[in-house]
Amino acid sequence: MYRLLIVDDEPVIVNGLVHLFQENADFELDIVKAYSANEALEIAKTSKLDIMVSDIRMPQKSGLQLVDEMVYYWPSCRIIFLTGYSEFEYVYEAIQKNVENYILKTEGMEPIFRAVKTALQKLDAEKKASVLVEKAQIQLQYTESLLKKEMLEGLLRGETIASLRTNPQYADIELGVSTARPAVLLVGQLDPREELASSQKWKTLQSIQQFVCHQLPASIHKEQMVYDASALVWLLQPDSELASRFMLETDEVDMRSFASYVKGVLESIQNECEDRTGKSVSFAVAGNLHNWACVHEHVEQACVLIRRSFSLGKVMVILDLDKPAEMISSQEKVIDQIHHYIQKHLSGNLSLTAIADEVHFNPSYLSRYYKQTTGRNLLDYIQSSKLSAAIAMMSDPQLKLNEIAVKLGFDSHSYFTTFFKRMTGSSPQDYRNTLRK
Repeated sequence: MYRLLIVDDEPVIVNGLVHLFQENADFELDIVKAYSANEALEIAKTSKLDIMVSDIRMPQKSGLQLVDEMVYYWPSCRIIFLTGYSEFEYVYEAIQKNVENYILKTEGMEPIFRAVKTALQKLDAEKKASVLVEKAQIQLQYTESLLKKEMLEGLLRGETIASLRTNPQYADIELGVSTARPAVLLVGQLDPREELASSQKWKTLQSIQQFVCHQLPASIHKEQMVYDASALVWLLQPDSELASRFMLETDEVDMRSFASYVKGVLESIQNECEDRTGKSVSFAVAGNLHNWACVHEHVEQACVLIRRSFSLGKVMVILDLDKPAEMISSQEKVIDQIHHYIQKHLSGNLSLTAIADEVHFNPSYLSRYYKQTTGRNLLDYIQSSKLSAAIAMMSDPQLKLNEIAVKLGFDSHSYFTTFFKRMTGSSPQDYRNTLRK
């Protein structure tokens, strides 16, 4: 499932576009929204974005300025500009930045729908074209340095880098990451219930390594290895430019924020693995790897947690090892967690990404998992929950309708009215009047 970000400083426009895309049966998208360029960038730091529909004129930072930042995080993100202006300089600069399309707001929805469909077709074509490149890269893996492989395997057995370097064979080997700096640890495993022949399993593991290599931006330095012939391990670090975007006031890199950025990529990797190999892969991420001598302990912990999730029937999970809360739950408890999160955040962020992060799932898989388990769509549950809460609040005469709208996450009364009328056939005011009779 592709993700669409809609950005505009006018909430009524953003909410209207979200509503129209959700109602259009031609699109199956995870839709997220932002009311400023800065809010859009915060989303970009934690979620992979495939298409952005943005206003070109916004306060503080324009859509044109936003493009430069957005494509830094997600280079393949397709950009579509909306504007009330047709000045030549805007069009020219948009073309210079390889913007996908430039649409006047007065043109209506059909050009926007067409532009998004075209962007989706191009994304599909790019995905197919990358298959040939990745096949060639898989062949190159066979030439990987045996000594480097042995050195990394020693690290996973619990040997320290210092002790390994004392071996003359390893003294001059250069790693893709610096052992003097903290790193993010990423561990991936295939579902062991899917029995594979040894050769097929190895080929699938290599394919996953290529998917990761292809999806991670060049600004992330990486080193990869295979642990115990079953788990894939990566050590990841941001380059200096990317690190500067995650800098704390203490002049240290916020590795947990960097880990969240990495987690945003994993959804696409899992989806590509399922589409291309028919196999599901689960991941665990640790953003606090400061002591390299403990790499093997973190890897073992990750493998144990992933295997435990498999034993409970969960697949395509994304576990965060830095979160102290219980990460592995039964199927029934997962659904309860989802429902509890939705009820608690009716006024907040109820995107697939936010809910999936709460229960450590791949966002795209979460919607399928929920429907397979409950027999209904997740969006239907969210909307029915908002409707039930709205009706319950209407019985309180002290609450105004616009206050109810805000409590349920609607940024405008008109958007709330449209939603309520679509769900019940009556306007909120008419419905409240019937309650008073």
